[in-house]
Amino acid sequence: GREASDREIQGATYADGIGTAISGMFGALPNTSFSQNVGLIAMTGVMSRMVVTIGAIFLIICGLVPKIGAVISSIPIEVLGGGVIVMFGMVVAAGISMLSDVNWNRRNMVIFAIALSLGLGLQLEPDALQYLPGTLKVLGTSGILPAALIAIVLNLVLPEELSGEATEEVSGGMAGQGSGSLAQSDRV
Repeated sequence: GREASDREIQGATYADGIGTAISGMFGALPNTSFSQNVGLIAMTGVMSRMVVTIGAIFLIICGLVPKIGAVISSIPIEVLGGGVIVMFGMVVAAGISMLSDVNWNRRNMVIFAIALSLGLGLQLEPDALQYLPGTLKVLGTSGILPAALIAIVLNLVLPEELSGEATEEVSGGMAGQGSGSLAQSDRV
C-alpha cells in the first residue's frame, strides 16, 4: 500500500540488469520480471522476499535436475494458460489502478490518447511499417515500444498546462463547458 522508494527502484533496476547480464553469458535473451511480479502479487497477496527466494531456488533446481523439470513440464498447457490469463489480467487491472492516480488534465489525456492509439494501431496494422528493416519492424509492431517512446517524447515536448487548465476536470470530454440548455445559467 505504499510507493517504492528511490533506493528500492534503484535496487530492482540493478537486479534486472545483473540478471540480464548473467543470462547473456549463457546465451539467453534479456529478461525482466516486473509485470509478472505485479500479477502474482495482486493474485496471491504474497509480497515476502522469502517466498521469492524459495521460488528462485526451486527454478534453479528445476533447471539443474532434468527429472524435476520434466515433472513441471508435464503440466497441461491448458492449466498454465488459465494461470497466465488470470496473472496478466491482474497486471492490466494493476495498470488501470495506477492510471486512476493520474491527474487527467488535457495534456495528460493527449499523451495517453496518442500513445494508446499508436501502440494499438501499429499492432493491428503491421503493414504500416512494411518498409522498415526487419528488427525495427518487429519492435514497432509489438505496440509497447512505440507507445512508450511516443509517450516519453510527448511528455518532454508538450508544454505544461496553464494554471487555469490544470484544475479543470476532464472526464469523457469537456463536461460542463457547453452553453446549451443544461448550462448553469439556464437552470431554474
